[in-house]
Amino acid sequence: MIETPVKTYQATTMAQALAQVKRDLGRDAIIVRTRSYRKGRLWGLFGGRNIWEVSATANARPPVQSGSYSHDYAPVVKQPAAVPPTDQPAASAEMDTQVGHIRRMVEALLTMQSQSVSHTPTELQAVRDHLLKQEVQEEIVTDVVHQLSQDLTGRQMEDPRVLGESLVNRISERILTQQSGQPAVEGCRISALIGPTGVGKTTTIAKLAANHKLREGRRVGMITIDTYRIAAVDQLKIYAEIIDVPLHVVLTAGELKAAIDSMRDYDVVLIDTAGRSQYDRLRLSQLSGFMRAAQPHDVHLVMAATAGRAAMSSTLERFVQLGANSVIVTKLDEATACGSVLNIAAAGKLPISFVTTGQDVPDDIQPADARRLAKCIVEGNLNVG
Repeated sequence: MIETPVKTYQATTMAQALAQVKRDLGRDAIIVRTRSYRKGRLWGLFGGRNIWEVSATANARPPVQSGSYSHDYAPVVKQPAAVPPTDQPAASAEMDTQVGHIRRMVEALLTMQSQSVSHTPTELQAVRDHLLKQEVQEEIVTDVVHQLSQDLTGRQMEDPRVLGESLVNRISERILTQQSGQPAVEGCRISALIGPTGVGKTTTIAKLAANHKLREGRRVGMITIDTYRIAAVDQLKIYAEIIDVPLHVVLTAGELKAAIDSMRDYDVVLIDTAGRSQYDRLRLSQLSGFMRAAQPHDVHLVMAATAGRAAMSSTLERFVQLGANSVIVTKLDEATACGSVLNIAAAGKLPISFVTTGQDVPDDIQPADARRLAKCIVEGNLNVG
């Protein structure tokens, strides 16, 4: 059999590369390997071109003409064999047919794949890949990429700065935020924190109290109904002593209302609640009774950025029924990517009031800023201005 060299062809689409193979080696060429990669990428994120590479070789068996043979395919003298020689040509022809069928099927699938990818410009494909890497849900990614394709011309897409700025704008407009102290209320502002277990409510309420007292100069009071965990009460007492704010521990809805009434002359009263599973209807009903007694202006649903999609959806659904009107996203520093903020904003349709990025009190909490959060997603890190 004739050994034929393997040749490599490159093009911007798989279809173009396959066309080069057919033109050079013929329709019976055998595809050895395919791959794609980006070339000329800027900033390691946007720009560059997607290159398809196909390695192929010509079919090593030349056509046989009647009455003549090539030097490499000379006639073979028949020898006695266990298998009748009359069966070999039929088996060989059947094998050739099967191989040819498989080759054409693979080629057709590769062509269909390349045509599907080619509908998305390479720059937008890079955006799509980056957002998925940031764990933004696929339906949101598809919608954002579609909007960018409508917003930008081909030349604008090739400019990483223009593309990046447009992406930040499109993401930030999807993140509704509520700045601290809005909307304004007359007299004492009552804020409650609710949410599932393990999301950091107690630490978060200490951060809020410290910011109100030490940075904004407000009179702050704290109340906890989280008597199920002794450690949580002790922890909050320590924080209250350090910040120098009063702390009331209550057991019933009546005691909660009385504690609030005793601090009506304060600027802010913060209520810490026990973590509740979104599937525990009895405990959620008890928490609902406390919220009716408190009548808070703000009910912050505290959610961890590390939560999975299913837990996030069920948490939002159940706690919104308790009156949650904003979200505090915690543990953003522990998340593998920043896209969870966008997922939470899109799923709940609630404004994000604060985000936390560590354990330090009072430093690691900031009022939510849509543009800053969008930059976190686009740049893939928390350290953005």
